[in-house]
This record gives sequence, C-alpha cells and structure tokens, in this order.
Amino acid sequence: MVDPRDNAAKYFSPNVSDRERAAFEAGIALGMVIHQFSGIPIKFIEEVKLLEKVIEYAITSQPFKKKASVKINIDIPNNSNPYRYTTLRSHHLDVSIVVEYGKAVVKAKLRYIPELNYTLAYIEDIYEKNSDNNEEDKG
Repeated sequence: MVDPRDNAAKYFSPNVSDRERAAFEAGIALGMVIHQFSGIPIKFIEEVKLLEKVIEYAITSQPFKKKASVKINIDIPNNSNPYRYTTLRSHHLDVSIVVEYGKAVVKAKLRYIPELNYTLAYIEDIYEKNSDNNEEDKG
C-alpha cells in the first residue's frame, strides 16, 4: 500500500513495500545528519543545545519523519582564545528518529559504538501499525 500523502510514490518500484520505504526514509535522514552537520565549528556550550534542536527540526522537516531526538556529546574548550573551538563529528552524535510510511513504522538510531569504533546507523525496531487502533502490530 502506498502512503496516500506520497506524491513521489510513482517514482519508486511497485515492488517496494511500506516497510522497505520507511527503512529507506530513515537511512536518508540519518545520512543527512552526518553529511550536513559534520564539520560545524562549536565554541560555546549554548550552541550545543541550539544545534540539537536545529538538527531535530531538519529531520522532521523531511517527508514521513515523525519524531527526532538529538544529543550531542562534545567537549567544549573552556578558553577565551578566539582561535580555539571544536568541530562537530559523527561520533559526537546520538540521534533517534521515527519514520512512518503507510502502515509501517521504523525506529532508527545513529550513535557511536565504542566496540566497533564506528558511528553506526541502524534500525532499532520496525513494525506495522494495527489499523484497528493504531497500536503496533509486530506479529
């Protein structure tokens, strides 16, 4: 079933399920976060909270993104030197998103995994909403 709000559905293969499309949309969002926001200079702690909100708004502005939560774990230089700042990198990010497409819901995550020494984007959960009461149906 194609999400009735999706004007771009005709460009996707009819073989793509709602679950596959929701997973695709989650990947698009998490990739955007890494590639759009890595490299931003940060000098003041106040910038961190603001940047978290900006990233959340950027994610939820995209189609089918229902929720986003962003935490930035970064050390800010405590120094008045005008040339001293730090730069946002993917390993500073802890991002959770919820994507809904048709009946499918994907909960996806982006975070640094120390044992992998890698910032991993992954699906935490995927399921279909039950049409009777919008509760999740994982069966």
